[in-house]
Amino acid sequence: MNSYDRYGIAISSGSMVMVADSGATGVIKAIHAEGKTAEQIRRADCVEIDGHQGLYCPLNLIRLGFN
Repeated sequence: MNSYDRYGIAISSGSMVMVADSGATGVIKAIHAEGKTAEQIRRADCVEIDGHQGLYCPLNLIRLGFN
């Protein structure tokens, strides 16, 4: 499943991202989007980042590249 970061750039599993609030970086492990519309996904805490606990909102992420 794809979503979009805070700048409207597509992100998906395998994308290298930075969490805007903390500056932490990592690779997207999964986007948990079951039963959600594209707009709900973009605003929900549904992105799992490898090496980090918890889920993140795509609007709080900045894509750095693909792994």
